[in-house]
Amino acid sequence: MNIILDMGNVLLEWNKDKILQGVSDTKEEYFILDKAIFQSGLWERLDLGTMTREELVLKVVLMIGRTYQKKVEEVIWNWSSYIDIYTEVFPVLSELKKKGHRIFVLSNTSKVFYDLLEEQLSPLKELLDGFVLSCDIKAIKPDLAMFKEILDKYQLDPTNCVFLDDIEDNTIAAEKLGIKAHQVKKRSDVVDILKSYI
Repeated sequence: MNIILDMGNVLLEWNKDKILQGVSDTKEEYFILDKAIFQSGLWERLDLGTMTREELVLKVVLMIGRTYQKKVEEVIWNWSSYIDIYTEVFPVLSELKKKGHRIFVLSNTSKVFYDLLEEQLSPLKELLDGFVLSCDIKAIKPDLAMFKEILDKYQLDPTNCVFLDDIEDNTIAAEKLGIKAHQVKKRSDVVDILKSYI
């Protein structure tokens, strides 16, 4: 079986409120940063690979002013230090790997993934058989191009794939291609779903 995992809310927590609360000193700051970074459509461009983190910092600072530069850099470069890594998932993935299952990541993410793989997600590094990132192929789930890319790149039979994602539109897209998909609704779901394949 090929196990395909989304990253946000499957391998680690994705919670922009927690990130912004960690970085902001005041409510006002929180709203200014949220509006400029997450509600402006710029973060999606990061995931799409049409903008670098350096460019995003510059663009946001131009919009809201230099006084926020440090905070903007903190959100864009260090957001992962404000959220939880789902470390309980790694031993289960290790079990699956021992049983001969292959493990992949399919994520809407920027190049931050490469840093995470060296740092907070390093236990995953030895377990991974491959990955496809939105920023590398300039497409974002639920675009079927994302799913087709992982199937083609690693020669995977969709009927022999299981996909975990926290967003329903993405699981629906996977199912259109014949992939068995599970929507993760809460943190404990990840281990429960994975264990059912051991």
